[in-house]
Amino acid sequence: MTPRDTTLFCLVLCLGQKIQAQDGNLPIPTISATPGSVIPWNESVKILCGGTPESFLYQLEILGNSTYKVVEKKLGFQKTAEFVIKRMDTNTAGRYQCRYRKQYSWSVHSEALELVVTDTTNQDYTMENLIRMGMAGLSLVVLLVILAENWLGHQVPHKEDQQELPELSCSRQKTQTEWTFGLTPKGHQVDTRH
Repeated sequence: MTPRDTTLFCLVLCLGQKIQAQDGNLPIPTISATPGSVIPWNESVKILCGGTPESFLYQLEILGNSTYKVVEKKLGFQKTAEFVIKRMDTNTAGRYQCRYRKQYSWSVHSEALELVVTDTTNQDYTMENLIRMGMAGLSLVVLLVILAENWLGHQVPHKEDQQELPELSCSRQKTQTEWTFGLTPKGHQVDTRH
Protein backbone atom coordinates (compact mmCIF):
# COMPACT_ATOMS: atom_id res chain seq x y z
CA MET A 1 0.00 0.00 0.00
CA THR A 2 1.40 3.35 -0.95
CA PRO A 3 1.54 6.20 1.54
CA ARG A 4 -1.10 8.00 -0.49
CA ASP A 5 -3.47 5.00 -0.28
CA THR A 6 -2.84 4.68 3.44
CA THR A 7 -3.64 8.35 3.98
CA LEU A 8 -6.81 8.07 1.91
CA PHE A 9 -7.87 4.94 3.79
CA CYS A 10 -7.34 6.63 7.17
CA LEU A 11 -9.22 9.66 5.98
CA VAL A 12 -12.23 7.57 4.89
CA LEU A 13 -12.14 5.52 8.10
CA CYS A 14 -11.95 8.60 10.31
CA LEU A 15 -14.69 10.34 8.35
CA GLY A 16 -16.92 7.26 8.62
CA GLN A 17 -16.40 7.10 12.38
CA LYS A 18 -17.15 10.82 12.68
CA ILE A 19 -20.40 10.40 10.70
CA GLN A 20 -21.42 7.47 12.91
CA ALA A 21 -20.63 9.46 16.02
CA GLN A 22 -22.67 12.40 14.74
CA ASP A 23 -25.58 10.17 13.78
CA GLY A 24 -25.60 8.59 17.22
CA ASN A 25 -25.72 12.03 18.83
CA LEU A 26 -28.62 13.57 16.92
CA PRO A 27 -30.52 16.14 18.96
CA ILE A 28 -33.83 14.97 20.43
CA PRO A 29 -36.65 16.34 18.29
CA THR A 30 -39.14 18.78 19.76
CA ILE A 31 -42.90 18.49 19.34
CA SER A 32 -45.64 21.06 19.94
CA ALA A 33 -49.19 21.85 18.89
CA THR A 34 -50.67 25.12 17.64
CA PRO A 35 -52.96 26.66 18.88
CA GLY A 36 -52.62 24.17 21.77
CA SER A 37 -53.01 20.57 22.87
CA VAL A 38 -56.70 20.95 23.82
CA ILE A 39 -58.69 21.22 20.60
CA PRO A 40 -62.44 21.75 20.12
CA TRP A 41 -64.38 19.02 18.30
CA ASN A 42 -63.94 19.11 14.49
CA GLU A 43 -61.35 21.92 14.67
CA SER A 44 -57.89 21.65 13.11
CA VAL A 45 -54.50 21.59 14.81
CA LYS A 46 -50.90 21.97 13.61
CA ILE A 47 -48.25 19.70 15.05
CA LEU A 48 -44.70 21.04 14.75
CA CYS A 49 -41.74 18.66 14.82
CA GLY A 50 -38.35 20.32 15.26
CA GLY A 51 -35.09 18.74 14.16
CA THR A 52 -31.96 20.09 12.43
CA PRO A 53 -31.60 22.01 9.16
CA GLU A 54 -29.96 18.93 7.64
CA SER A 55 -32.99 16.70 8.44
CA PHE A 56 -34.54 15.53 5.19
CA LEU A 57 -37.39 13.35 6.47
CA TYR A 58 -39.82 13.82 9.38
CA GLN A 59 -42.27 11.27 10.64
CA LEU A 60 -45.34 11.82 12.86
CA GLU A 61 -46.65 8.85 14.85
CA ILE A 62 -49.63 8.19 17.13
CA LEU A 63 -49.81 5.63 19.91
CA GLY A 64 -52.06 2.76 18.83
CA ASN A 65 -52.43 -0.57 20.60
CA SER A 66 -49.28 -0.19 22.75
CA THR A 67 -47.23 0.66 19.62
CA TYR A 68 -46.81 3.85 17.64
CA LYS A 69 -48.10 3.88 14.07
CA VAL A 70 -47.09 6.32 11.35
CA VAL A 71 -49.61 9.09 10.70
CA GLU A 72 -47.70 11.09 8.08
CA LYS A 73 -44.22 11.71 6.64
CA LYS A 74 -42.73 14.99 5.37
CA LEU A 75 -39.83 15.01 2.93
CA GLY A 76 -37.51 17.97 2.38
CA PHE A 77 -34.55 19.62 4.11
CA GLN A 78 -36.04 21.74 6.88
CA LYS A 79 -35.45 22.48 10.53
CA THR A 80 -39.12 22.12 11.46
CA ALA A 81 -41.84 20.05 9.80
CA GLU A 82 -45.51 20.98 10.06
CA PHE A 83 -48.24 18.35 10.20
CA VAL A 84 -51.92 19.36 10.06
CA ILE A 85 -54.82 17.36 11.47
CA LYS A 86 -57.87 18.86 9.79
CA ARG A 87 -60.62 17.58 12.10
CA MET A 88 -60.08 16.59 15.69
CA ASP A 89 -62.34 13.87 17.07
CA THR A 90 -62.02 10.81 19.29
CA ASN A 91 -60.14 8.94 16.53
CA THR A 92 -57.46 11.61 16.09
CA ALA A 93 -57.02 12.48 19.78
CA GLY A 94 -54.19 10.69 21.57
CA ARG A 95 -50.43 10.61 22.21
CA TYR A 96 -48.20 11.79 19.37
CA GLN A 97 -44.44 11.55 18.84
CA CYS A 98 -42.20 12.54 16.00
CA ARG A 99 -38.68 11.83 14.79
CA TYR A 100 -36.47 12.89 11.92
CA ARG A 101 -33.91 11.32 9.64
CA LYS A 102 -30.52 12.87 8.98
CA GLN A 103 -28.11 11.22 6.58
CA TYR A 104 -28.39 7.50 7.34
CA SER A 105 -29.87 7.50 10.80
CA TRP A 106 -33.15 8.23 12.56
CA SER A 107 -33.20 10.40 15.63
CA VAL A 108 -34.72 9.15 18.84
CA HIS A 109 -38.43 9.86 19.35
CA SER A 110 -39.57 13.17 20.76
CA GLU A 111 -41.40 13.35 24.04
CA ALA A 112 -45.07 12.40 23.78
CA LEU A 113 -47.60 15.13 23.02
CA GLU A 114 -51.11 14.45 24.33
CA LEU A 115 -53.86 15.91 22.12
CA VAL A 116 -57.25 16.17 23.81
CA VAL A 117 -60.55 16.87 22.01
CA THR A 118 -63.39 18.78 23.72
CA ASP A 119 -67.69 17.51 22.14
CA THR A 120 -67.67 22.46 22.49
CA THR A 121 -70.09 25.07 23.89
CA ASN A 122 -70.73 26.27 20.34
CA GLN A 123 -72.19 22.92 19.35
CA ASP A 124 -75.00 22.95 16.85
CA TYR A 125 -78.19 22.28 18.78
CA THR A 126 -80.48 22.83 15.76
CA MET A 127 -82.07 19.38 15.82
CA GLU A 128 -82.62 19.42 19.59
CA ASN A 129 -84.16 22.90 19.37
CA LEU A 130 -86.47 21.80 16.55
CA ILE A 131 -87.68 18.84 18.62
CA ARG A 132 -88.27 21.08 21.65
CA MET A 133 -90.17 23.63 19.53
CA GLY A 134 -92.27 20.86 18.00
CA MET A 135 -93.19 19.50 21.44
CA ALA A 136 -94.05 23.00 22.68
CA GLY A 137 -96.21 23.61 19.60
CA LEU A 138 -98.02 20.30 20.08
CA SER A 139 -98.70 21.16 23.73
CA LEU A 140 -100.07 24.54 22.67
CA VAL A 141 -102.42 22.95 20.11
CA VAL A 142 -103.75 20.47 22.71
CA LEU A 143 -104.33 23.31 25.16
CA LEU A 144 -106.21 25.34 22.51
CA VAL A 145 -108.42 22.34 21.66
CA ILE A 146 -109.30 21.87 25.34
CA LEU A 147 -110.11 25.58 25.74
CA ALA A 148 -112.22 25.61 22.55
CA GLU A 149 -114.22 22.56 23.68
CA ASN A 150 -114.80 24.15 27.06
CA TRP A 151 -115.93 27.44 25.51
CA LEU A 152 -118.24 25.72 23.01
CA GLY A 153 -119.67 23.58 25.83
CA HIS A 154 -120.97 26.75 27.49
CA GLN A 155 -122.37 28.17 24.24
CA VAL A 156 -124.30 25.14 22.94
CA PRO A 157 -127.44 24.27 25.00
CA HIS A 158 -127.52 20.98 26.84
CA LYS A 159 -129.80 18.12 25.69
CA GLU A 160 -132.51 19.06 28.16
CA ASP A 161 -132.52 22.63 26.82
CA GLN A 162 -132.63 21.43 23.21
CA GLN A 163 -135.84 19.40 23.87
CA GLU A 164 -137.61 22.49 25.19
CA LEU A 165 -136.57 24.67 22.27
CA PRO A 166 -139.06 23.27 19.69
CA GLU A 167 -141.99 23.96 22.08
CA LEU A 168 -140.87 27.56 22.52
CA SER A 169 -140.46 27.86 18.82
CA CYS A 170 -143.97 26.48 18.15
CA SER A 171 -145.68 28.77 20.66
CA ARG A 172 -144.01 31.81 19.08
CA GLN A 173 -145.17 30.72 15.64
CA LYS A 174 -148.71 30.17 17.00
CA THR A 175 -148.77 33.65 18.56
CA GLN A 176 -147.57 35.24 15.35
CA THR A 177 -150.19 33.35 13.36
CA GLU A 178 -153.00 34.47 15.70
CA TRP A 179 -151.93 38.11 15.38
CA THR A 180 -151.82 37.81 11.63
CA PHE A 181 -155.37 36.43 11.32
CA GLY A 182 -156.81 38.81 13.88
CA LEU A 183 -157.05 36.26 16.58
CA THR A 184 -156.31 37.31 20.05
CA PRO A 185 -153.65 35.28 21.67
CA LYS A 186 -154.33 33.93 25.10
CA GLY A 187 -153.59 36.39 27.83
CA HIS A 188 -153.83 39.39 25.42
CA GLN A 189 -156.80 41.68 25.02
CA VAL A 190 -157.46 43.72 21.96
CA ASP A 191 -158.72 47.27 22.48
CA THR A 192 -161.95 47.45 20.43
CA ARG A 193 -162.75 51.02 21.35
CA HIS A 194 -162.40 53.48 18.51
